[in-house]
Amino acid sequence: MSCTIVVRSACAADGEARADLVRASILQYTRDAFFMFLFQELTLQLCVLGGAVLFIFCGASVAACCTVVPALAALLVAAGVYVTHAVLADKHVVDMRKEMIGLVAELRAPLLVDPRSARPRVMLADGAEFASLRPFHTQIVGTVSVSELRSATSGGWLHSLAVHEQWRRRGVGRALVGAARARAGRGELLAAASALQGSASRLLHKDGWEVRGSYHRPLLGSALTLPVLVFGVESSTLA
Repeated sequence: MSCTIVVRSACAADGEARADLVRASILQYTRDAFFMFLFQELTLQLCVLGGAVLFIFCGASVAACCTVVPALAALLVAAGVYVTHAVLADKHVVDMRKEMIGLVAELRAPLLVDPRSARPRVMLADGAEFASLRPFHTQIVGTVSVSELRSATSGGWLHSLAVHEQWRRRGVGRALVGAARARAGRGELLAAASALQGSASRLLHKDGWEVRGSYHRPLLGSALTLPVLVFGVESSTLA
């Protein structure tokens, strides 16, 4: 079944749907982050230390130490990861509301479509065919923001890129990034993707972005960090 996804400027009425997309996009990495941090050296050290304390000072058996301590560590990591991602999601929503440029990808179809069988046509809002569309159903399936950077050499910071999980790998994310580049004008545009966001890194790389640097985002001081890559596009390549 054919349908159209239109990339257009965001409006106030899109706020709630965009916030939901951004939150869902951040929280989807909770499971991967849990396994990443569960097997960090710090977690293993805490397990050994906790087991030793139970065994020496509490008289717990070796079997109990090997069962209780890892389970408790897993629960603490899961809780910490969830809280961290929830806070990060809210921060992204706040940053989105301070944007300089906001874009959404809006599904427009004559009826509720099945994403598994749909063949979406992605187009920009200024396309000649846009005005003639008469949809019975609309849904915000993607969003992206560009905020201004306080730098003479940077045009903006691309962030809060999110696509509904049922409409990924259909060209929506790439269309949003391309439209954001075009709207940003001259100057370097920067973006960041963590080690958990492999799909975002691949999208930016295919779209011509280059790695400008990297840093470690602290989650628990310097003991627990998340690697992050910073991507950029030179002004000469902006649309």
